[in-house]
Amino acid sequence: MRLVAWHAFPALVALEIAGNAVLAGWALLADLRKRSAMSASFWTVVLLVVLLVAVQAAAGIVLAVGGSRPQAPLHFLYGILVAVGASLQFGMRPAGRLRRTILRDLASSGREPRALALLCLTQAALLARAYTTGAFGR
Repeated sequence: MRLVAWHAFPALVALEIAGNAVLAGWALLADLRKRSAMSASFWTVVLLVVLLVAVQAAAGIVLAVGGSRPQAPLHFLYGILVAVGASLQFGMRPAGRLRRTILRDLASSGREPRALALLCLTQAALLARAYTTGAFGR
């Protein structure tokens, strides 16, 4: 499979979007049930989704360095935002650096699930937008 096909593989993008949507729903449900923190299985799924995003981002970086360009340059902005979102998701895991700074106050106030739901939902939207901008130039 060519690298450009791997980077723009629709099933991979759909899995990333669906994974983030499921995570957002999971975190929202935890918030509605007044949970103060997310379970270990939630964080396992987060890491799997972040791994998929990392593979796709790496393929995109290799393509860009090799001279390939998307139909719309705005695709680069969405790609950067997706990478930042994935970094936030990874950094907020139980052993992550961002957890000590960002989620420390959220966990003590019981708002960790709400913040994670918003982050995962935003990530799903950014992934969808990055794909449509890169594939269709819109």
